[in-house]
Amino acid sequence: MNVCIIELIESGGMVHYASQLCNSLAFLGNGINVSIIAPDGLNETIFNDKVTVNKIPSIGRHGYRIDLIVKHILDIKPDIIHITVIHPFIIPLLSTLKKVAPIVLTIHDVVLHSDQQNFVVNMTTNIISRYADLNFVHSEKLKLELSKKRVTNSKISVVPHGDYSFFNNLGKEEITEEENIVLFFGRILKYKGIDHLIKSEPLISSKIPNFKIIIAGDGDFTPYKKLIHNRDNFIIINEYIPDERVSELFQKASVVVLPYIEASQSGVIPIAYSFKKPVVATDVGSLSEVVINGVTGFIVPPCDNDELANAIIEILSNKNLRKNMGNAAYEFMIKEMSWNEVAKKTFEEYTKLTTLDNKQNYYGFNRSSTTKSLSEKLNGML
Repeated sequence: MNVCIIELIESGGMVHYASQLCNSLAFLGNGINVSIIAPDGLNETIFNDKVTVNKIPSIGRHGYRIDLIVKHILDIKPDIIHITVIHPFIIPLLSTLKKVAPIVLTIHDVVLHSDQQNFVVNMTTNIISRYADLNFVHSEKLKLELSKKRVTNSKISVVPHGDYSFFNNLGKEEITEEENIVLFFGRILKYKGIDHLIKSEPLISSKIPNFKIIIAGDGDFTPYKKLIHNRDNFIIINEYIPDERVSELFQKASVVVLPYIEASQSGVIPIAYSFKKPVVATDVGSLSEVVINGVTGFIVPPCDNDELANAIIEILSNKNLRKNMGNAAYEFMIKEMSWNEVAKKTFEEYTKLTTLDNKQNYYGFNRSSTTKSLSEKLNGML
């Protein structure tokens, strides 16, 4: 089976997801050949040698050569085309892709966060999800949300997010956990509730001496500076964090905090779990499906500064609890977020689609002849 992944973002969490999906599918064997089409700036080092990386140049800030994308697809001759990032440049390709192979779409955020509302992205999500033969989401809650967008349940499949344990191999050295370090990691965006973490600091500092809150991520931190009163208790790293530094930050941390006001799911949680760190998260979106309250961390109400502070205090003040939660988090990741299991589930769904597609060919819809015709037309254009 030839699988073609299309991923039109060159860095960040979406690339991490695509790389681990590609790697895990390639390692399954079963005659699977995995290729990815991605922008020039992609970090190839996080893909294993079994994955074929096809790079495309960008046009302007967000554009790409559609003709080169089609050329790569026709060279790959895929049995499945899997789009892992919502991107408007996919829309003009849809009718062509549909003639080549069944289309699978992974939707990380079915509903955009309130401070990220974007007409183009919403429209793109709606169009591609309805056009796709199958949509992957990461939780039952997200499946329900997608079904509200008039996508039939038979075209929605739930797969876990997958772990990010590969970060363990990117650090240059092993770093000892520092005492009483609270880590917020990720882009600085309003929906992530950073203001509530900052406002919880006085209560935490009244109970825990010599503690630090590390806030690490790119974005506009200006609105939050005025909320900080005890500057000595904060370490602000307001920049994009390269993959090699992620390991350092998570190894240092005692606890990882997601004080989100709203959410779908988060790649920060599997990173924390891979480093055996307990997580304090709010009860929004699907976070409570992967943070088991009292076991792998604590779930607290959103926008409740005192509850957030108390959960952090409980973990920081009890070394045994912290260690047990970290171990439980790691075990949960191994059991419930294994990329091997994600790959198996994904491959099962691919197989169902290709079997159905063969039946369609039998009844008169011949993709191979259509692909040959497209290839001839493209060669005439290039």
